[in-house]
Amino acid sequence: MVSYVLSYKAYVKIFLHAAKHPHRPVNGVLIGKSSSGVVDIQDAIPLLHHWTSLSPMMEIGLDLAKGHAESLDLSLVGYYQACERTDDTALAPVGERVAQQIRNQFDDAIAFVIDGDALGSGEAALIPYLPQPGAGATPWRPRSLNPPAFTSGSQITLANPASPSQAVALVRDNRLHDKFGDFDDHLEDVTIDWLSNKACTIPSNHTMTRGTGVGFAVRGTLVQCPSLGVVEILRDHLLVVDHTGIISRLSPATEDESVQYIKQNDVRSLPPGSFLIPTFCDLHLHAPQFMYQGTGLDLPLMQWLDKYAYKAEEMLDAQPDTARKVYKRLAERLIEAGTGAVLLFGTINTETNLILADAMQTLGVRAFVGKLSMDISSRETYREFSTADSLANAKDFIQRCGKLVANDERLIEPVITPRFVPTCSNELLQGLGELSKEKAVRIQSHLAESYAEAKWVKDERHIDDIEVFDKYGLLREGTVQAHCTFLDNPSLSRLAQRKTAIAHCPLSNVYFSEKPFPLREALDAGVMVGLGSDVAGGYSIDIMSGMRHAVAVSRMRESTRLLEHIDECAGKKETSECDVRSLAITWKESLYLATRGGALALGLNQVGELKVHSPLDAQEIAVYDFENGAGVGALDFFDDPPLSSGVTLEMIEKWWCMGDTRNRVGMWVQGKKLI
Repeated sequence: MVSYVLSYKAYVKIFLHAAKHPHRPVNGVLIGKSSSGVVDIQDAIPLLHHWTSLSPMMEIGLDLAKGHAESLDLSLVGYYQACERTDDTALAPVGERVAQQIRNQFDDAIAFVIDGDALGSGEAALIPYLPQPGAGATPWRPRSLNPPAFTSGSQITLANPASPSQAVALVRDNRLHDKFGDFDDHLEDVTIDWLSNKACTIPSNHTMTRGTGVGFAVRGTLVQCPSLGVVEILRDHLLVVDHTGIISRLSPATEDESVQYIKQNDVRSLPPGSFLIPTFCDLHLHAPQFMYQGTGLDLPLMQWLDKYAYKAEEMLDAQPDTARKVYKRLAERLIEAGTGAVLLFGTINTETNLILADAMQTLGVRAFVGKLSMDISSRETYREFSTADSLANAKDFIQRCGKLVANDERLIEPVITPRFVPTCSNELLQGLGELSKEKAVRIQSHLAESYAEAKWVKDERHIDDIEVFDKYGLLREGTVQAHCTFLDNPSLSRLAQRKTAIAHCPLSNVYFSEKPFPLREALDAGVMVGLGSDVAGGYSIDIMSGMRHAVAVSRMRESTRLLEHIDECAGKKETSECDVRSLAITWKESLYLATRGGALALGLNQVGELKVHSPLDAQEIAVYDFENGAGVGALDFFDDPPLSSGVTLEMIEKWWCMGDTRNRVGMWVQGKKLI
């Protein structure tokens, strides 16, 4: 599915155009480019402020706008309009014609209609329109999304979530709209630069009217995994972060504009043996079980749940002060381990889960917090009173968690969390599926985790748990299912079709599942996969441990496959008859799963890579001290690399294999420094 990111500059220009002519219809076009399924809308070009038809002047304006976009190596990617009445949010027929004209040349074109009633609210005041197949002569319809447009994890997002409130401030405090000009204005006064609006200089994210200034800027080596198996090293780059934590500039430090910026601003230089890399994503962690991390792992899963997991959850629900202490320490440990985003299982008590959410928000960790839903339990003292009670509690938590922090500061989101099928009645699962659709809230659970769990569901419900989840609408985009070790290839294909992601927990799978997760098959099927620590079923909270175990388990799977096929291939003349894709993954692939892959699985489409318009979620890793000629922490180097070589791929691999907290000398989430 194509996703859209609307830049700060584009949103502000749309806003200024509408603000200048509040009682007239205005329209314009959007320019940008598409890459890897993401349409990056970089700018808006205003056309007219009095129009009723596709006039010759509009055609001329469209041609000029297209030429301007092409001069910047961009394309027309969309259309916007505001109607004469503030309560009118229909895409006018002329708007449909212009939008379709653009779409005929750019397949993923989008249209936005300005919601005049919401324009000054500080929320995104745009209604997205996309063509609906089979809708006849006028196919463009408002696109209802789940999650809704401009919210976390949506198909349509703002590069800077604070754009709406900042646009209001630019009009209210600076009256910037008075200087704004469109093509209509240019026809009356040819000195008006409607294509760029340079006379109406829009402050970048980091120079707002109240003088907050640049967040910070660094120069040095950046490392990221833009795709599976690819490690990209950007040497000697300038990275600038605005006061909202968004990357506003990223370019080689030797480019002319970068050189000028460095001369005029305070820029910190990273040591030559250090680099910035995106923070890790942990897709599966039981927050209350952190109390018993590394305990009782000799027991079978169901016994371990009764003796340790339920006990920890019940204790924290009864002792809020203990919960605050445990969750604060959990957040600190996540930061130490370089985890910037985490998907958390909580407890059944709403108040305890709000304590968990507050701890993550306060310490600066992105967190998806799940209040457990379970109306069935093997521990009678630890379940919700009834199905109706469980559903009411889930609704209450979603509402209260959403109000815990203001939108532009929020790092936390509620998640609907049926523990797993054995603890949820069919009625509860159906209600949770409906609630997720109604509230546009993400879902997490456990799927095909162990032989005993899978057999329990099959014996009781007479279908596999994947069928149960699917039946009640709990396999969809925005769902993350943990483990999935007992899924076959058709089931993996089903998850890919449903756009459901998997949290791969290689360490806990070794302890509690009789089968390893078919990671290579899942990736080949197109399933989104990230890594999970599964504390406390997994004893390590460090996703670096998860990466290493993921590679180790995959190599054992590949070795087993090779041994099984030695006899089969021994008598074949053509080696191609036995050539199959290796089940082993590389360290580079695991690094992608820990960063960008995990972010995409969580719906954090702007996280997991370092690029302009993305929040800075990064960690600074030191691998080599060139001044003293020695490695950092557990890393030893005996070749004495020259200073000019800086960080090499071999250094990054050594850190991946042997690095620990001593190498992590800095960390930021949304530009806020945590280490």
